[in-house]
Amino acid sequence: CQNQPKYMSEPATPAIYDYIVVGAGSAGSVLAGRLAQAGQSVLLVEAGGSSPWAAHVPLFVGQLQRTVLDWRYQTEPQAKAGLGAGGVANWPRGKLLGGSSMLNYMLYVRGHKGDYNEWEGLGLNGWGWEDVLPYFKKSENYSEEDDNLREHGRDGPMVVTPSPYTDGVTKAFLEAGKELGYDVGDINTDLRDGGFTISHTTTSNGKRPGTFKTFAEKYVGTYLTVMTFSHVRRVIVEDLRAVGIEVSRFGDIQTIMARKEVILSAGAVGSPQILMLSGVGDSEELQSVGVNPVHHLPDVGKNLQDHLISSISVDVNPGQSLNILSAFNTFPEWIQNGTGPFAAPGGCTGLAHVRADDSKSDRRPAIQVHMASLTHATDMGLVLFDNFNLEREAWEYIQPHVGRDSAAIIATLNRPKSRGSIKLRNSDPFSHPIIDPNYLAEEEDIEAFISGLKFCTKIAETKAFGNIGARKWGKKNDPYCGHLDDEDEYLRCYVMTWSFTLYHPTGTCAMGKVTDEKLKVKGLEGLRVVDASVMPIIVGGNTNAPTMMIGEKAADMILQDARQDALADGEVNTRTKEEL
Repeated sequence: CQNQPKYMSEPATPAIYDYIVVGAGSAGSVLAGRLAQAGQSVLLVEAGGSSPWAAHVPLFVGQLQRTVLDWRYQTEPQAKAGLGAGGVANWPRGKLLGGSSMLNYMLYVRGHKGDYNEWEGLGLNGWGWEDVLPYFKKSENYSEEDDNLREHGRDGPMVVTPSPYTDGVTKAFLEAGKELGYDVGDINTDLRDGGFTISHTTTSNGKRPGTFKTFAEKYVGTYLTVMTFSHVRRVIVEDLRAVGIEVSRFGDIQTIMARKEVILSAGAVGSPQILMLSGVGDSEELQSVGVNPVHHLPDVGKNLQDHLISSISVDVNPGQSLNILSAFNTFPEWIQNGTGPFAAPGGCTGLAHVRADDSKSDRRPAIQVHMASLTHATDMGLVLFDNFNLEREAWEYIQPHVGRDSAAIIATLNRPKSRGSIKLRNSDPFSHPIIDPNYLAEEEDIEAFISGLKFCTKIAETKAFGNIGARKWGKKNDPYCGHLDDEDEYLRCYVMTWSFTLYHPTGTCAMGKVTDEKLKVKGLEGLRVVDASVMPIIVGGNTNAPTMMIGEKAADMILQDARQDALADGEVNTRTKEEL
């Protein structure tokens, strides 16, 4: 709060900076902080404001959606997914300092090293596993004791620690993994090919710091200026070079210029939207909505990918899972010690990478399992039901379990083959774009999802889950699929009905298509995109850690280019630090 006046300040006159970073989220805050640390003049532009105290309480993650902290996007109706929500998914995205790192479930998952080698195989030099690992480590302050820290960092600013809260469900989950032949350990290193773990989180002392406070806040007032409540209307492009941005702020339209570069870190929805509003995209599509084309780049907004989830829910014995009402008695414990249920990352305290179908030649796990010590019934319909935009009819399936301890064994489709798109709805920068993820359009995705749910059923049927009294929710009360007797037909209906976003949109400014391997927008000068939208293929795991890595790597590439430019001009930048 003490820095709020700085964030509200107008930019200096004349308003010009070395770099303008649009979006103070998971990548933008990392990037802006690193550039400022290196002595560059940086303006960080954010559409929202500072984070309220509730955003730093891990258990309150669900309560942040559908508020002023959320862009509150929605998808177009889907034909094969989320049918229990009318096919329309809520897509929460952070609209505050820290961006979606302040709305997410705080899970630190890197994906598989093969994911990055796959990127490199597309001709994206410098993005293989050995290239990106140093940037994961650079961000990380790994709290666990480990004899081999070759793949973890200890000196970075972002604390990574196991969930400070576990319960009977967590313990049963880990034991179930052993029963099914999996080891328990670190799925970010030794067990990336398959294993179970207590969730690793980006929390510190039981609280969520977010990327802005972790990477950028310390530089505000030196080389970093922050503008909050500033809605970017477009990038100003002159002679195929980005020279600044146009923003709306408190009813005024302002123009701010960049000496070196404009960098879009507005996320997989915001970055392609800003590019298209700036006249960069498919020229014919832009003209159809009243935008004057500046540069024809037809892949902007294409290649949209996201992780879908669907769960096997179980009731368990009292005291084994998260009970919302009794949890409130432990709030003083969280305030004093940073422990207890309020430190739980949205109730998701266990993770696994599994091979649900061993017939596949790709040895990377096709399914990630999230173990949540709660279900849609846990909060009695107060928050989660509306977060997932469920129809009233869906309550018939959930209501019988209200008042009981319950848990969700969640299958996540790690590597979807379906691809969607983001397009402009019109030329108004305040209108939400048309978001069509095209979920489950590929039959292979449906089959993999069904295999994932069958594996989750195996977990529910282990001795470990039997010991906590696990009773699977039957199909008796399912108003959508309960009439289907054949198990495979039922599961096909189930994944199409009870499937939801995991909040991981990526790919809409993909490297190799929209940006090059240095994240420069193809065909333009002085403009880059640095966020999850540059992923050519979504990684097999939660996307927050990879997005921070992208911010770290981008900062190094930008600073290297700045040094080369200075040397080419015969200049010596006395402010440049060791990072260069």
